Amino acid sequence: MHSILSPCADELMTPNNILNMAMLKGLDFLAVTDHNTTKQLKVFKELEDSYDFIFIPGVEVTVKENFDVLCFFKSFNDALVFDKYLESNLNGEWGIFKKEDQVITDIYDIEVETFDTPLTSTKIPYKDLVKEVRKLDGLLVLCHIDRSSNSVINTYNLNDLEFDAIEISQYIKDKYLKNHPELLKYRILFNSDAHTLLSISEKDYFIELKEKNIENFFKYMRGDSNE
Repeated sequence: MHSILSPCADELMTPNNILNMAMLKGLDFLAVTDHNTTKQLKVFKELEDSYDFIFIPGVEVTVKENFDVLCFFKSFNDALVFDKYLESNLNGEWGIFKKEDQVITDIYDIEVETFDTPLTSTKIPYKDLVKEVRKLDGLLVLCHIDRSSNSVINTYNLNDLEFDAIEISQYIKDKYLKNHPELLKYRILFNSDAHTLLSISEKDYFIELKEKNIENFFKYMRGDSNE
C-alpha cells in the first residue's frame, strides 16, 4: 500500500491511519511501498513495536521501461540504503501529480516536510534495478501484470526476466488467470495496492509458513521447498 508520501495516495494515508486500519482488518503482514522512495519508512520503523504486524520494508519502483516493480527488503536499514540509489535516479518529471502531495510525517502523523523532487518515475533500467536489489538480498515482484498500460508484459517476455513473483489485482484475478494460464507457474500476490484507507484489504489471502516472520516470508517467495 502507499502512504501520503506517494503523489497518488489519499491525504488520509498517514502512518498511524494505515496501521490502525490494518489492525482493524486483522492483517498479519504489512508492506508500505511508496512510489520510488522509502523515506516514510523511518516513521513506520519507530511505530512497529506498537503493533503485531510483520513489517516488510519496500518500495514500488517505476523503471525506465515504464513498468512497476515491488522491491521488498529484510530490514528497514536495507530499504533506507536503497533509497539513496533511488533518489539519485529520479527522472524529475511531475506528470499529472503535484509536489505538495508528497508529504513526510512524524510518528504523530504531523507533516514535517514535503519532498520536492517528483517521485513518479526513475531512470533505472530494469536490469540495473535487479542488480541493486540483489546486492541487498531483496525480492522483486513484477506488479500490475493485468494492466493494459505500464505492464511489464507490454515490453518483455517474462521468461527473459529475473524476478521472484508477480502481482495481479485481486478484483479481476480469476478472469485474468483463466485467460492467461501460463502465469500460474509463478508465485502470485493479490495485493490491495491501497491508495486509500477503505481500499486496504481484508485478510482474504494466505500463505503457509513455519513461523510468522520475515525470514520465512522471503524463503517462501524464493520457492524454498521446505517452507
